[in-house]
Amino acid sequence: MKTWINPFEKYSETRLISLGIGFFIIGSLMAFFFNTRFDNFLHITTAESAKLYQPFLDNIIILSCLFIVFFLAGKIIYSKTRAVDILSVILIGNAPFYLMSLTNINDLTTKSTNAILLAMEGAPEDISGFYLFYLTIVGIISLALLIWIIALLYNGFKIAANGKGSKTIALFILALLITTTITYLIPITY
Repeated sequence: MKTWINPFEKYSETRLISLGIGFFIIGSLMAFFFNTRFDNFLHITTAESAKLYQPFLDNIIILSCLFIVFFLAGKIIYSKTRAVDILSVILIGNAPFYLMSLTNINDLTTKSTNAILLAMEGAPEDISGFYLFYLTIVGIISLALLIWIIALLYNGFKIAANGKGSKTIALFILALLITTTITYLIPITY
């Protein structure tokens, strides 16, 4: 179980980077096949039809922002922080989020969200209890994945930056907030 939360103590950065690249490719392909886009860090949206390159580009932008921000934060904590270690952290840390694409199999998330939005606007359609139940389950899964991602990123960052104490925690939280803000401000118009 500990390996799921902190693989950075057990595996080399080379192996983690290889796995992370594999997760990146599989996650981007899943996003394409299930009509989803990673429009910013820790946020996914459904798309009517995504082009093959779009999920890859989405993930490259997000991973690049994560890398730059976490590398700078790591250098503040420990001047000898290595880029390869931060790269392994962000590739593995972001990997669980790719699973969110699976929630839109057969456009189920899109259909559920649209049905609820129509009902909220006063459309005469009745909301299926299934749609409400489905989106509740998706919300619970999303929360679990968010906790997992933060645990992976924090454990990896702490090891890569040789961090200890409140300074590491503060810089980690700041890095998450900065990355989220930067990726939110980048429009996905491509």
